[in-house]
Amino acid sequence: MQVSPSEIFDGYTSDGTNITIPLAALPGLTAAEANATTGNVMEVSRQILDRLHSGVTALAPTARPTKATVTKQNPSIATGANTTPGTLRQGYTLTFDLTPTALELASEA
Repeated sequence: MQVSPSEIFDGYTSDGTNITIPLAALPGLTAAEANATTGNVMEVSRQILDRLHSGVTALAPTARPTKATVTKQNPSIATGANTTPGTLRQGYTLTFDLTPTALELASEA
């Protein structure tokens, strides 16, 4: 099932050149984190992924896309070099079925 961006991101707009996702559509993101020059692109990305996941899973199972999926793993204790003890790690998995010739998202039809 094809889902429109405005079904997931409240207030989403597009003018053919730019897309806009209002801060209110990403409730965990602050204006400082989203600032174009001093913000944190990784936090912006994480918040978009989190909203994408929660929006898609809120849809009825029969209304969810089948050619593209997003899953969110349970948080785990982060390990490895440069990791602060007690830090949690959150993973997301996105999958996309692509057409073999154009490498575009396969039609949900």
